[in-house]
Amino acid sequence: MKGAREYAELFKTGQYGKLYLASGSHARGLTFRIQILPEGEKAISNGDGNICINNNAVEVYGVISGQRGWTECYGWLHEGQWQKDFENSVQYAKKSRQDLENEIIQRKNKRKQMEKKEQDKLLAAYN
Repeated sequence: MKGAREYAELFKTGQYGKLYLASGSHARGLTFRIQILPEGEKAISNGDGNICINNNAVEVYGVISGQRGWTECYGWLHEGQWQKDFENSVQYAKKSRQDLENEIIQRKNKRKQMEKKEQDKLLAAYN
């Protein structure tokens, strides 16, 4: 759903410092919500893809318009420092994903070079 896909693909449901991120899905797409927990409080999970059930948690990112399950759009429900903190986490997650993708490409290229070297060696040895 609009405003949820990018984040839901980057993060798994769980507690990240004072933020609780809930990445889920339904029949029409991905869902994503953020809650803030009090300092030092551990989140009480409510299953994968669901927000935590802590009484003091405040949802700060979630459905801002549309009908849930059909046309919902996601965005910030409250503004504050958590937006900057979350954006830093997004940038870190994107960089980590890109680094991993680059490493996979480098490994594939190295393997192809080694295979070509072995093939060339075999072909050169044929008399």
